[in-house]
Amino acid sequence: MTGALDGTRVLDISTTTAGAWCTRLLAALGADVVVVEGPSGHPLRAIAPFDATGSSIPAAYWLADKRSVTLDLDTPDGQATVRRLAARVDILVSSYRPSELAARGLTYADMATPALVMGHVTPHGMDGPLAEVPGNDLTDAARSGWASINGNLGREPLKPAAWGGSMCSGVAAAGAIVAALFHRDRHPGEGQEVDVGEVEVLAGMFAPALLRSVYANEPYGRRDSADSLGGPVPVKDGHFALTLSRAHFWRDAMNLLGLTDLAEDPRWGASFYRQQHRDEYSKRVTDAMSEWNKADLFEELAVRRVVAGPVLTMAELAANEHLRERGFWLKPEDDPDSPEMPGTPFKLSDTPLALHHAAPKPGAHTAEVLREMEASS
Repeated sequence: MTGALDGTRVLDISTTTAGAWCTRLLAALGADVVVVEGPSGHPLRAIAPFDATGSSIPAAYWLADKRSVTLDLDTPDGQATVRRLAARVDILVSSYRPSELAARGLTYADMATPALVMGHVTPHGMDGPLAEVPGNDLTDAARSGWASINGNLGREPLKPAAWGGSMCSGVAAAGAIVAALFHRDRHPGEGQEVDVGEVEVLAGMFAPALLRSVYANEPYGRRDSADSLGGPVPVKDGHFALTLSRAHFWRDAMNLLGLTDLAEDPRWGASFYRQQHRDEYSKRVTDAMSEWNKADLFEELAVRRVVAGPVLTMAELAANEHLRERGFWLKPEDDPDSPEMPGTPFKLSDTPLALHHAAPKPGAHTAEVLREMEASS
């Protein structure tokens, strides 16, 4: 069974997590992705942790299902080869800033291929005052405002964990690129550039808080401590997040926790009242929750249709029955002895996603791809 993007060819000259995750998603959808690595390998191959052979575990995830060619994009020969390859693909993905592309002769205009869809995934986008300013997940979180609402009041602001900003930017880029490809298929020959700024992706992720600050003149700040409204809060074997936004969530959760006076008093049914008077009940709720194991509490709340969730450890996540039942964990078809990898964040009923190939060695497909290029010229 073929993928939704079967027959679509992608050339990836990006050097970042966001670009790599974008093309990883395109590969999962069935596209043939060729990733260009410099003479010293893709920068992601230097990211820890490493396996027993010294290979980067994150890179094995981000570079899976791709073919690898080695080219030096700082040389005229490498740049010319990319231009020739770009004339034979549908999609080109880059993470270079405007001046970096111009210096290498790799701008969209340099490709001279009207049907090409070229996706840019950069910290600040391809135009505007900051287009040439470098960035990463940390600076993106800071400049987007995301860090200002993340963390505890009185402590330093926090960026999203791990590569959250880059991964979200990769998803946004993949979606926008597929939309541009759809447009081209309806209007043959009309390729275009797709411009994704990581700072804008992160700013959009907390749009409700941003809008409340801008339009309601009510700044959204970091909370001063974890409580049953902000959570997660401690329980016997970890932490637990409990949503109490609706009256029936509140009533059923309080009854389960044995706090019947809070459950039945009609004043507490109103969200605004709970917000204003949370100091009157917060400790009682968290103390009652602390008597539960997180799995038991989740099961009882789920029966009552109260939105809640245990905070899973990495080991618990890997063993999670729900994710396993949905086939979230995958192994490359050509390397069944390799460790499992997390799957992609969506499912298609008629063109299911698959993980066909483990991450290639740097340059493993250089000769193969160049032969294909010459054969089609």
